[in-house]
Amino acid sequence: MKFRNLISFMAVMLCGSGIMAQAPQTLNLTVKQAEELFFKNNFMLLAQQYNIDKTAAAEIQSKVYPNPEVSADIIAYQGQDKLYFPSGNKNNLAVGLEQLIIIGGKRKAQIELAKLDKKMAEAELTDLTRNLQLQLWQSFYTLHNQQKIIEKYNKLLSKLSDLISSYEVQVAKNNVALKDLVRLKSVYVKINNDKSEETQTLIDAQQKLNLLLGTAATISTVYDSADAGSFAAKTFLYDDILNKSLQNRPDLNQAKLATESARVNLSLQRRQAIPDVTLRGGYNQQGDAFNNQYNVGLAIPLPVFDRNRGNIQAAKVQQLESQKNVEYKQLEIQNDVLAAYQNFTRSVDEYKRINKLINQDFDAVFNGINTNFQKGNVSMIEFADFFEAYNEAQTEVERVKQQLALAAAQINYVTGTNNF
Repeated sequence: MKFRNLISFMAVMLCGSGIMAQAPQTLNLTVKQAEELFFKNNFMLLAQQYNIDKTAAAEIQSKVYPNPEVSADIIAYQGQDKLYFPSGNKNNLAVGLEQLIIIGGKRKAQIELAKLDKKMAEAELTDLTRNLQLQLWQSFYTLHNQQKIIEKYNKLLSKLSDLISSYEVQVAKNNVALKDLVRLKSVYVKINNDKSEETQTLIDAQQKLNLLLGTAATISTVYDSADAGSFAAKTFLYDDILNKSLQNRPDLNQAKLATESARVNLSLQRRQAIPDVTLRGGYNQQGDAFNNQYNVGLAIPLPVFDRNRGNIQAAKVQQLESQKNVEYKQLEIQNDVLAAYQNFTRSVDEYKRINKLINQDFDAVFNGINTNFQKGNVSMIEFADFFEAYNEAQTEVERVKQQLALAAAQINYVTGTNNF
């Protein structure tokens, strides 16, 4: 019986250790550390790398010349002597060799198109990286904002919980009115409900960030006032940002590559109207005129019906369309840069302003109000109003810090470069 109990105890311990081993890991990350993990683990980036490999393979294939074609014929049935697969002089062997000769520069144009496809795949990867990095910053700082908000909620709820416990004792002794206790509890319920809503946002942000980082760990974000101050210390000139965007934006590069690809494709379609030549050589054991006859020949299609006009016209339209796409993308970039510049400037001003208004003195006042309330120097209404105002102010501080970081991320996004 004791042996069975020992086995049961060991089984419980092993199960417990298995559960503990499966507990999610916690990672403390700055945004730069998160980016390092992102480049290492993000599945979408890894998948896009294969697309570049495919275009590289297509480039190799475009350089390969068409294979020669060999043919051979023998007599299967000879009707004169009624023989199947006759041999000797009653059979005939005919052998042929054909090689397609591509002329007009078509092969060169096809190789150039393949090279452009590879460059477009690389630009697509760069643009995907840019978009995912923006999502990374957004998820990271949204998560940080929620974590700080929840942290402050927990702090406030802890203080309220202590006050409620103290008031319950005083109400039981008839030293404090019941309505004051109810008022405290209502404040507690409201803040706790707000915390529940913010917790759901935190969970969603955590999930998005984990997918971007390719991890199932619990992320604890690191973003302090010094980091926010470094964002606010940056200054930009609109013209500098615009020029940097026009030089580095991968989506604009894609549009320009598409225009170049359309130009090469139009050249290719025009060259397709030039017929290719087929060279032929053959041997015939019992030829049409002589025995052991050797032949050479040349074949070229006549461009009578198909002159590739439809494809040429479609390529012209595609070239015009791609040029307009470049013009539209340039206009879009100008508006993106202007909006990002204005938003960053506004965010910096708002951060500096609120950083002066709400500082450590604000916490000192809160502690003073809390102490005076317990001493009876502050009324319940005054305390509840200040408590809620303090909560809103702290939430606003985190919102402004988050907004500043996201404005910085937008500058990176619109320029296609890392400015922070």
